[in-house]
Amino acid sequence: MDILQSRKLAQLGAIPFTTDVIASELSDYSAVLAKIAALVDEGCLVRIKRGLYCLSPEISGMEPDLRVVANSLYAPSYVSFETALSMYGLIPERVDETMSACAKRAKRFTTPLGSFSYRTVSRDWFPIGVRTADSDGVGFLVATPEKALGDLLLARSNLRISSPDSLRSFLEEDIRLDFEAFGTPDKAVLREMAVCGHKPLLMRALERIFS
Repeated sequence: MDILQSRKLAQLGAIPFTTDVIASELSDYSAVLAKIAALVDEGCLVRIKRGLYCLSPEISGMEPDLRVVANSLYAPSYVSFETALSMYGLIPERVDETMSACAKRAKRFTTPLGSFSYRTVSRDWFPIGVRTADSDGVGFLVATPEKALGDLLLARSNLRISSPDSLRSFLEEDIRLDFEAFGTPDKAVLREMAVCGHKPLLMRALERIFS
């Protein structure tokens, strides 16, 4: 890749982009798809999946944020579960896979950037407690701490807990949740989850823990 072309592509930054976007940047070439394939082979572009790319860190000057990538890879979705809890500093474990919730079929992707998994939640549950976070000026959807806990509890199909004391013990011992780091809970999100109708006894117990 020549210097002028490298500088032109570097303007795209570290966010994922589609074939159409990169094709518009390479409009001077007659065989655009062949040029894209060549840039992938050269290591200038990273092919995340068919039709979705990002620049290599050598070209963009920065590592792609996997949470931003997760939103683009399978939409609509939001980052949640252990990934969000780790992001908030609420669990001690390092999370190797970027986990998200989606309103479509569950999916898992293995990409050059890492592994991404998506668990299905119902459409009425999906919008509760989802906010936009910022990553170097780029927004991505992520669960609030309360919603990430709710998602995690819903995903445990064999979890049979209905009392606040039992649930607190589970969160402290099995998930190793740091309650002190939690801060002031968003009671509106807790209430919405409790009345949504999914595992109501469990969600009410979660609400009572933070009340």
